[in-house]
Amino acid sequence: MSRKNPQKANYKRSIIRAGNGWVTHFGFSLLELFVTLAIIGVVAAIAYPAFQRLAVNGNLRTAAREIMGDIALRKERAMAQGTPLSITFEPDNNRYWASDMNPGEWKCPAKIGRDIQITKAAFGRSKTIVFETRGTIRQAGNIELTNGRGSTATITCNLAGRTYVRFKMR
Repeated sequence: MSRKNPQKANYKRSIIRAGNGWVTHFGFSLLELFVTLAIIGVVAAIAYPAFQRLAVNGNLRTAAREIMGDIALRKERAMAQGTPLSITFEPDNNRYWASDMNPGEWKCPAKIGRDIQITKAAFGRSKTIVFETRGTIRQAGNIELTNGRGSTATITCNLAGRTYVRFKMR
């Protein structure tokens, strides 16, 4: 009768020598489980601050792109309807309103992220951007947004009605 070599055990089992015989164990020991959980905990603790920063800065990007989308929409509507349209910014109240919106229907970037603020809106001496029927802007200017981390987004509008945004992330 041939005996199987215990060194060539099934790959699903671990074989250890205990006394005079061979003993097989299935699964993981409690120590192995705790070590694995500790490693996962350390990796999660290291990754959490980076993930939090990514989420906060992502909200700033989303708010800036939403404002740019509203600007592009008013420019297109001004050309399509043949009537001037405007967007008025109120940095002190952290909101803005477009002339084709319902009265009292303000938009607020803090709905995207609670720490996002409109810190500056300047179009000449005004805080209102006016789109002419040709899609141009009466006065070039910019809007600045910030978040709680100190990151900024500056939306610039030129006289031709083109807008672009620059981000300074922290």
